This record gives sequence, structure tokens and C-alpha cells, in this order.
Amino acid sequence: MPDVRASAGILSFAAYIPRAAHDADYIASQCDTPADIIRSKLGWYQKNVPGPGDGTVAMGLKAARKALYYSRLEPQDIDLVIWSGEEIKEFRNWPVGPKLQKELGLRRAWSFDMQQRCGTTLVALKLARDMIRADDGIHNVLIASGYRNADLIHYPNPRVRWMYYLAAGGAACVVQRGCPTNEILSGHFLSDGSFAWDVYVPQGGSASPLTAEGLARQQNYLDVADPEGMKQRLERLSLSNWLLCIDQALAKAGCTRADVDYLATLLVKRSAHDYLMAQLGLEPEQTRYLAEFGHHGQNDQILSLELAVEEGRLKEGDIVLMISAGIGYAWDALVMRWGPRRAAGKGRRAA
Repeated sequence: MPDVRASAGILSFAAYIPRAAHDADYIASQCDTPADIIRSKLGWYQKNVPGPGDGTVAMGLKAARKALYYSRLEPQDIDLVIWSGEEIKEFRNWPVGPKLQKELGLRRAWSFDMQQRCGTTLVALKLARDMIRADDGIHNVLIASGYRNADLIHYPNPRVRWMYYLAAGGAACVVQRGCPTNEILSGHFLSDGSFAWDVYVPQGGSASPLTAEGLARQQNYLDVADPEGMKQRLERLSLSNWLLCIDQALAKAGCTRADVDYLATLLVKRSAHDYLMAQLGLEPEQTRYLAEFGHHGQNDQILSLELAVEEGRLKEGDIVLMISAGIGYAWDALVMRWGPRRAAGKGRRAA
């Protein structure tokens, strides 16, 4: 029977980071943007790029193997697999969920693929929690993602300068019914279809199949039809929409901005990052700016959590705020309590 009060939390998680990278100097050599502008204004100094064997699904699978190992579950314990990785993968129209089942021996599970661009994993976390509440046959959900949209960036195109940081990597986690740790508390999500036509790959779809002429004109890369217009509209809406999602997600968890102890965020330009940190009243040690990794899409939040554990940035009872955004345009916020599950309460900062 459905149980709308059933709890769910993140039992384990892992990220996969390719060894190869493009730094600011290399990228500057391929375009008209100086390296010091990339480092200072854009705010990052290198990004991971795929090496040999680093296919989108291959990287997600590597992360999934680690997440399953850390969970101490057996393959037969997994009931559902959600692929939250990108559409740019080893083969077109390739269903990834069944591939993960096969490689990991998940014979009892069923699977599906989903997509919300760089917000997909946060949406998958909410969906996993909601499906656990709706179906008492679901106990353990594996979420896996791979990302290599670095392939879609043509550095000489100045219209995509703000996307130069698109990188490559994998991430995965296990969400468990009644999980004793890292309870998912609440979330809030928003999308605005007025941005739907701003960013896409011009050729390669059914509306405009890829041609030799299109390849010669780099129509197989991401492009922005009106970068200045998009920038003006995003500046009016993006940060306010993000804060709306943050406040709503926190309110659903019985919290406020003052309760947030750690921000697991995607990589954004430094000025936007600093603005959000100021609005939340957080210090630099209460987040992890991914300047040496680039933007791993929907994997950024898992990567941020992994680094926070390695660097001692998280303590039991912390209220963790995870945020993402994706072209289209979508904004997401998810709230989690770090450490052992307990009765509702405030985070460490507000205690």
C-alpha cells in the first residue's frame, strides 16, 4: 500500500572523474577569450574531458559500481534503476537502464531513463523518494548518470563562451526506503518554457538531419541563437527563480535559509555563486566551488558531496541544500539532512 510518510535517504554515492583535462590556457588558445578572463570572470581554471574508454554510459557505470560497493547491498537488493545521464552517449536512441542492469547483474530490478538536462539527478532523487512512497515494493533505487557534453562545445564560437566549462564525468547513488542516513526531506522545482528555443544543437535531429554541409559549419555543436537576449532574460529571472525554489524547498522541510549548513551546487560563474552564498549567509567552507573540475552537468551535486566528505566539510545533523539548473530552462532545489536519520529539527548552524 502507498505510504505518503515513508522516509527515504541516500545510502551511498560516488563520482567518477576522468584524468584528462583542458585548462584555461589551452581553451584560450582555441578561442578569443583570454585565459585570465576564464579564470577571473568565469571563475574556473580547468575542466575534465573524456579520455580513452570514457563514454557517457561507461562513466556512469563506473560510478554505479562504486556506489553499489559502498552501499553493501547485493545486486538482487536493487528494485529500480533510474538513468539520469545525458542524451549524448555512445549510441543514439540507446536505452541505458537495461544496459546498467545487465552489467551490474540487477536481475530483479526494472529501469527507465529520464532527462531534465543539468537538473536531472535532483529530479531523479525526488522521483525515487516519491516512488518509494507510492509503491511498497520499491526499497532500493540505483540512480546513475554520465555526462560528456564537453563534446558539444566548439571553442571558436563566442556565443557559447559561458558553456566552455561543460566537462565530463559520472555519478551514482543508492536511495533506500527507511534509510538510516542522509534523509531526503523536500524539494521544489520550476521550469520556464520561454527559454526552450535558446540553446540546442542545430542539426542531427529529425527536424534537421546532419549533413556534410552542416558538419562543415559546426552545426553538430551546441549554439545560442540570441546570446545577448538570453542573457538579459536570465539576469531578470534566474537568481530569483532559484531563490524561490530554495525558499520553497526549505519551507517544506520546516527550515529557513538560516538552517542551511552546506550548499551542494552546480558550478556557475563566480559572481552568481557568491551572490547565492551571500543570500544564504554561508561561508566559503560551507560549499565546494568546482573550479578545477568544470561543470559535470547533473553530476555536480554528487561530486560536491564526495568532496565535502573528503575535505571534512560535513557534520552529522547538517542541513544540506542541493541546487541545480538546466537549459530549457529549469531550476531545482532539494533538502537533505546529513548523517543519521532523526526526528525533525534544525541544522547545525541554527542549533
